[in-house]
Amino acid sequence: MIALIKTVFSGLVLLALTACAGTYHSYIDTLKLAFADTPDAELSLAEVQQSQYDLLYVRHGERAQAVMVLMHLEAGQHKWVSADNAMLIMEQGRLVRTLGLENDLLHLTNTINDPVRRIASIRPDNTWLRLADWHNGEYGYALRSRFEVIPAQQLTVFQQQLNTTLVVEHVKYEDSANYLRFDGNWQNYFWFDSESGTLIKSEQTLSPFLQPITMTYASRIARLLPAAGSNNAGGAQ
Repeated sequence: MIALIKTVFSGLVLLALTACAGTYHSYIDTLKLAFADTPDAELSLAEVQQSQYDLLYVRHGERAQAVMVLMHLEAGQHKWVSADNAMLIMEQGRLVRTLGLENDLLHLTNTINDPVRRIASIRPDNTWLRLADWHNGEYGYALRSRFEVIPAQQLTVFQQQLNTTLVVEHVKYEDSANYLRFDGNWQNYFWFDSESGTLIKSEQTLSPFLQPITMTYASRIARLLPAAGSNNAGGAQ
């Protein structure tokens, strides 16, 4: 807990140097909500709707669910930060870089042709080829994906049912790796709100030996739901 407090304090000092006083205090209030000392971080619908910052539920493997805050939106990338200074960088919902994980993704090529950007145009014969660089010394690994679309999937968030379209991405390594791998194939999952087409949840595994990262866009979902009373609590399932 002491280490966590120090980490959060350091992040707030940095923020204070780059933000106005009003924004600084708003961010402190968000941290109080997002990083409570609970096994799984869960906010009420009302808390999320009242937050001045976009919030993201994140579960990494078997770890407890945490909340990340959208700190920057620049050059088409959403940059989400956690209390321990981890960062997830996404383009149109796709993880393209990470900071603070056991083996960070450094770079992903050809993101402009990612079919997930255009869900309405995904066809069974769609494929996507890109190269990935990793912190532990693996560079230029070719990954190829194919996609399938599964309509009418129910998702329960904030104790309410949402109708979604699920995109399943089947990923495989095109090249042999530097390290022994027992499986070069895996799946990623993207849930889109059926009515608006908004990406509201994804589960992405960056490579076969890494644990999946499940991300639920709490603020996006809150904007799709009616305003809630203070007693309406719940979390993503």
